[in-house]
Amino acid sequence: MLLIIASLAISCKEEEIISEAPEETIEIIKRKEGKAILHFDNIDELQMFIKERVNADVDYLEEARQFSKEGRYNPLLLVYNLESNEAESLGIDEKSIPTVASDDDMLLLMLNEEGEIWIEDKIFRIDEEFVYTYTASDGSGDINNFIEQYNAGKLEIQPGKTIEFSKSLTVFMHENGKDQNNYVERSQTNYQYFSSNYRMKARQFDGFWGFYSSIGSSTKVEKRKKFLWWTSWNTVKTDNRLEYDMSYEVRATPGFPPVNFVATASGSRYCNCNNAQRTYAWSVGFPWAPERYIPLEGESRHWAHWYTTNPNTVSVTLQY
Repeated sequence: MLLIIASLAISCKEEEIISEAPEETIEIIKRKEGKAILHFDNIDELQMFIKERVNADVDYLEEARQFSKEGRYNPLLLVYNLESNEAESLGIDEKSIPTVASDDDMLLLMLNEEGEIWIEDKIFRIDEEFVYTYTASDGSGDINNFIEQYNAGKLEIQPGKTIEFSKSLTVFMHENGKDQNNYVERSQTNYQYFSSNYRMKARQFDGFWGFYSSIGSSTKVEKRKKFLWWTSWNTVKTDNRLEYDMSYEVRATPGFPPVNFVATASGSRYCNCNNAQRTYAWSVGFPWAPERYIPLEGESRHWAHWYTTNPNTVSVTLQY
């Protein structure tokens, strides 16, 4: 009897410990050549990471600041919004920051200061018009060789196509922002100025990056950042509003049974935040490509407030 009671007590205690323990975060931060990088063991973990944040309307820039403050990694979203002295304190060389032409803050949150994310045994790096995929164990040395040969005209790659440059490196030339191969960029960006130093950025975005794709819209306010003759814009927190009602085509992964269809999205987001963003749909895929989203018709409506300027409210409606 005593043994049974003791066994039950231990069992209950173990259940209490399990239930009281905080849930483990699914992302694992690894270090690659001295830089921290977001790592996922499989696509399911990556899907959960994105789903939790999209569904909860997370303020991505605030989370990026928290990740960096905790010393986990420096998200590219944060790097794009740093002052020069902040970048220097984090050991970031502003001249070497990769160019990722995307207004999807979810994507920029996942990428580190080198534009990289680690999925299974592959590292994906986005910079300018290319998405590089290389085997983590082999390193990224072949990327510089590719760039040298491409700039010298020794090899060619077409938009929307992937080449195998070496045993450990493949290169995808994305089409985001281009009209190529029957893919028409119908999204757009509009700026409404409160003053010469503050502006609202209204954006419809869609992008296909080989391992990740998305479609959505956003409203944010930016403050001018000037250093000598160089000007850039940083996101600032304020009251932002977004409404949308539109349709888009979902194109299946090439090589799979055709399941292309038309979907719709409508809704709104009002918040005191860095970015009132809504992602209508998103997809991840590796080694098979994710879905592609093509905007068809509809509109998005954007408002923002900056109360120390005149006017202190601006708005615009963008048609798809």
